[in-house]
Amino acid sequence: MTSRFNRGRSLLALAALSSLLLAGCAQSAASGSDDSASAEPIKVGAVSSITGPAPFPEVPGAAQAVFDRVNAAGGINGRQIEYISEDDGADPAQASQAARRLVDEEGVVAFAGAASLVECSANAALYAKSGVVSLSGTGVEPACFESENIAPVNNGTIQGYASLLYFASETLEDERVCPVILNSAGLTEPYLELIDKWEKDTGSKAPHVDTSVTLGDDPTPAVLAVRDAKCDAVVFNANEPVAVAFMNTVKQQGLLDAADWLTLTSAYSESVLDTLKKQDTLGMYANSEFLPFTSDDPELDDWRETLTDADVPLTSLSEGGYVSAEILVSVLEGIEGDITRESVTQAFRELDEIEHPLMGMPFTFGEAKAHNPNRASQMVQATADGWETVGDWVRVP
Repeated sequence: MTSRFNRGRSLLALAALSSLLLAGCAQSAASGSDDSASAEPIKVGAVSSITGPAPFPEVPGAAQAVFDRVNAAGGINGRQIEYISEDDGADPAQASQAARRLVDEEGVVAFAGAASLVECSANAALYAKSGVVSLSGTGVEPACFESENIAPVNNGTIQGYASLLYFASETLEDERVCPVILNSAGLTEPYLELIDKWEKDTGSKAPHVDTSVTLGDDPTPAVLAVRDAKCDAVVFNANEPVAVAFMNTVKQQGLLDAADWLTLTSAYSESVLDTLKKQDTLGMYANSEFLPFTSDDPELDDWRETLTDADVPLTSLSEGGYVSAEILVSVLEGIEGDITRESVTQAFRELDEIEHPLMGMPFTFGEAKAHNPNRASQMVQATADGWETVGDWVRVP
């Protein structure tokens, strides 16, 4: 199955569809027909870290907004989507318990719009055993990209970091690109592997690779080391507080203009931009895993309208929840016959590709044993006028 989203949808068309569906329901009632199975809701689940040390409430919130919009237009062949979103509190045991309830008791046909610190590693085995597909709105853990039943719609940290390396060497044409990797359990080796692949693909050679920094460290030694290595681009992986602290150290050492500074999409937020302005450290690049949410591209109009109406924050994270829900809806609409867990999973296994306007490459699933379909980013740069999009999509081979 190949699908492409049509952004020409209008409220008038949706209203017409709703009227037809209502008329059909009225006709069935008048004739005394009662197809109770077709009237049952289509249950979709999500297990997310809505509370905890790193909450992501806007991801399932965006998915809910999409499903509400579809339901208001008549649902899927007259059936409403019942979205059951659970909070795991970033606790693996709680994530496992929630997923088992959704699978065994609620009988969800699929999962969509999740974002969690622990959910993928806690539930990958259950999803495989139960034959249920999960479209994560934001894949956080490496386990999210290593399961045959889980397919995040975002890049993830590894592919996002790779896109920064390719952007630095191929678009900015920096010759001395230096990776700085925040040391994290289980992640250092994958980063080193992608650096090796980037060097082979591009003919680049990193003159300095730093894996010594850990969360909470003073970044000064790392910043001084890239200065001494005469790096003209520094690619570092960071969350919001680490990114602003790193850039503040860069300024204190007088190195803002000495190199290009690039970091992950987690730092692409309005709050980070405000802080960079206050500490006078503008110029940093970040990768956007979807069409940059701060741009005025008309392809974002439906996303903005849908989420604004639902009072969901407009962020890069909420783009992931929105995209994952729309992809699931597209697959559900293409199923002929009963919509069950088995038919939904089969549809994903047989899926060719789905093009979505907020993604830089088509979504795929198929029979792969692991899924990382979105390996495209657009770069944004922090400027006095806001986040500005730089260049075209960077697609990691």
